[in-house]
Amino acid sequence: MKIMKVEAIPFRLPLRADVGPVKSSIWSMAAAEHVLIKVMTDEGIVGCGEAPQRPTIYGETQKSIVAIIESWLGPLLIGLDPFDLEKVWSRMDKVVANNTAKGAIDMAIHDVLGKKIGLPVHKLLGGWGGEKVRAASLISMDAPEKMAGAAAGWMNRQGIKAFKIKVGTDPEKDIKAFIAIREAVGDDATLYVDANQAWSPDVAIRTIEAMEPHGLAWVEEPVKKWDLEGKAKVAQSIGVPLLLDESICTPQEALQHIKLKIAGMISIKTVRTGFYESRKIVHLAEAANIPCLVGTSRETAIGTVANAQMAAGFKNILLGELTEFINFEDTFLKQSLKVENGFFHLPPGPGLGVEIDEERFSKYRLSL
Repeated sequence: MKIMKVEAIPFRLPLRADVGPVKSSIWSMAAAEHVLIKVMTDEGIVGCGEAPQRPTIYGETQKSIVAIIESWLGPLLIGLDPFDLEKVWSRMDKVVANNTAKGAIDMAIHDVLGKKIGLPVHKLLGGWGGEKVRAASLISMDAPEKMAGAAAGWMNRQGIKAFKIKVGTDPEKDIKAFIAIREAVGDDATLYVDANQAWSPDVAIRTIEAMEPHGLAWVEEPVKKWDLEGKAKVAQSIGVPLLLDESICTPQEALQHIKLKIAGMISIKTVRTGFYESRKIVHLAEAANIPCLVGTSRETAIGTVANAQMAAGFKNILLGELTEFINFEDTFLKQSLKVENGFFHLPPGPGLGVEIDEERFSKYRLSL
């Protein structure tokens, strides 16, 4: 089997009208302006992946993702056997950065591999989690009472009992929002916060210490990712694990933060490191007795399924942020996806387990 073509298709999928823009300390999003990746083989097997633009984090835009795949990454892979992942990544790594473009290609290649063998991707990775994954929901920045209402809504509708809370613009408001959410969802729910690098080390420590008595599980990226000393200071001063996300874009960065004793947990993002590089990070973390979770980049359904496959593959992955696809006005998949009783249920079928409904997708396709 050989790779014959890699196609990058930009699309825009709006959030549902009742959801509105979602906000963090560094960005606001009203629609997924992402890129659908298709890897086509000489045997007629087509694999799909999703690349989100994140100029504020990875420096990639929708146009840049399409351009790098069409001009560089795609041509480099033509003629390779998709099973030869070492060769695939050796070729892709001739191009620096472009994290989500590479991650989505790897996602699509694994979809091809699973379809060829007749197994879901999580079986290719390790098959630890079975057919479902504990799901967490993301709570966008808003007034504390609205954030609490959003968390209660996820719990009441889908049974979610784990929440990532966006914080970082106003420490006092962040503390009030955290306490309000705790009161709304009860003591059994897992609550953690994500500051997206917004705080100074001292502000981070004070704010985290104020949240800890109310059941803070861990804290994600409280200070600038380049501030190694600041991250170390925070990690050594607080009583909960430091979850690293943007700081870990490569296995080498994971190893660095593990050696420096900064990483208390690691967020794996399939769109950023694909399945191939993500596996390396998970194994490094497990060897250091550091748990992982699978984070969200506000993927639509195709990327969410890939994240769920990743989370279901490894015993060292605690949960996945797997509910954001529900906030979009469509999934453009032939299969329906289910989140129930706090778990994302993996679709049956080989590869990622889903197929694109081309007629529905055409509504959202863009010409750049």
